[in-house]
Amino acid sequence: MAAAHEGRPQYAYARKAVVSAFIDHGRRRSSTEVPAEPDRNLPSRQDLAESVASRTALLSALSGLSVRQRACVVLRYFDDLSVAETAAVLGCTEGTVKSQTSRALASLRTTFEGAPVGGLATEGAISW
Repeated sequence: MAAAHEGRPQYAYARKAVVSAFIDHGRRRSSTEVPAEPDRNLPSRQDLAESVASRTALLSALSGLSVRQRACVVLRYFDDLSVAETAAVLGCTEGTVKSQTSRALASLRTTFEGAPVGGLATEGAISW
């Protein structure tokens, strides 16, 4: 009798594997579309002058921050590191990263407050 019970889990596993394979096969059919390459002959919808102006304004504002504040902002938002990773890179505590980032974002918000720079939005950004 023990042998009869030992075989049942194998059938359940096999049944689950077959059902999963069937479902996966159905999913693959819908994902066969391949995105087309962008047409290089069509003009871009991006305003290049505005992008250059935004980048220049951002770099200028970043250069006005202290070295540590600038490092925190760049590591957190440009390199997409966590607070812990940023602290490890800078060799400081997580609290220091949070406070320096908060001060830097406050300074950047003040710099861009009311400025007609369309590509830069600082509202809604979390301080840490």
